[in-house]
Amino acid sequence: MIYVIGIGVEGKDGLSKKTLEIIGRASLIAGGRRLLEEFSGFKARRLVIAGGLDRVFGAIRRAAGKGDVAVLATGDPLLFGIGAALIKEFGKKQITVIPNVSVAQEAFARIKESANGVKVLSVHGRGAGVKDIAAEAAVNGKLAVFTDAQGSPAVIAKALIEGGVDGFTAYVCEAIGTKEERITKGRLKTIAAIRRFAPLNVLILIKDKGEGKAVDNVRRFGIQDKLFIHSGNMITKEELRVIALSKLDIKDDSVVWDIGSGSGSVAIEAARLCPKGKVWAIEKNRARVAHIKKNKAVFGVKNIKIINGNAPACINSARLLAPDAVFVGGGGVGLISILGLVSRRLLPGGRVVVNAITLETAGSSVGFFKKKKWGHEGALIGVTKTKGLGGRNFLSAENPVFIISAVKPQS
Repeated sequence: MIYVIGIGVEGKDGLSKKTLEIIGRASLIAGGRRLLEEFSGFKARRLVIAGGLDRVFGAIRRAAGKGDVAVLATGDPLLFGIGAALIKEFGKKQITVIPNVSVAQEAFARIKESANGVKVLSVHGRGAGVKDIAAEAAVNGKLAVFTDAQGSPAVIAKALIEGGVDGFTAYVCEAIGTKEERITKGRLKTIAAIRRFAPLNVLILIKDKGEGKAVDNVRRFGIQDKLFIHSGNMITKEELRVIALSKLDIKDDSVVWDIGSGSGSVAIEAARLCPKGKVWAIEKNRARVAHIKKNKAVFGVKNIKIINGNAPACINSARLLAPDAVFVGGGGVGLISILGLVSRRLLPGGRVVVNAITLETAGSSVGFFKKKKWGHEGALIGVTKTKGLGGRNFLSAENPVFIISAVKPQS
């Protein structure tokens, strides 16, 4: 049997008698140098885990054929540890995991903050992951990040600032459980200015109270209309918005255009669905642009760019990234010109959704996609809600809307 054993901040002294017996009878003990030093008095052969895992897996496989193997890991082996790699290599039947308190848990205990709702991330061994932290911070109120030399707390703090994400208190918890343990608390600018941290550290980010309040309190998808700032009923209603967004098939890193954005409700929901992507909200009416800006602030989304202008002219001048998904709302003015531009810029396999309130707009949309020989479909959606009157509930129908969706061919 291969035992994957988590070692907490107390080291060997924090292990149970049963766990120590397992390590004592193992024919091979594998782990990092620091962890192996804890068990210098044990008779088993030692294997330092460093560099690639192929050599390590080979040695473990040979030793496991003769007796038990103990693999030492820091904290919880299945939380960005070696546990998952060992299970993948040897199978669940060959592995027993004995977890310990993770470094992230220890860090929250040190700063005396609740860990409820925390998103745990790691940039170990993949510096490019630093770019994703800002996107995750935009939609999460608490983060714990395992860092490395390339993705240090300072580098991450700079990436957050450059990504337009702020409103966080940061804690860098260094060398937890050792004599060099240190906790540094500060704003992102403070952390970004510190060049050196201990190699073993975890960065905790906690959003300030009042920052992005709606993000923490509303459902992930299908936000209630009443939570958006809008006027003149210029909002894509909740039920229609959910259907339109599902037809757009937005991924984590999608580029989305919302043309005729109105209050920005579609753009904001799209931005929450693609935290690693970008959303452009295009709206010609200045008052509505102000609403989009307010809603963007309320929901704490940072990956929305707002353009005040008439489509398609403003889209050409703004040099938007080629989109994966495009939503076209508004009243259908200039629709064919807009769809012509969209058809040229949309990436192969990309999706377009048109919400049409008139027969003419629906007909023009279908005709355009048919001429282009794009796969398309249409649906007429009628929403009827209950309305209280005289102590009774009656049904009140809203105007039906055509939802036309199309997919650009791959070639």
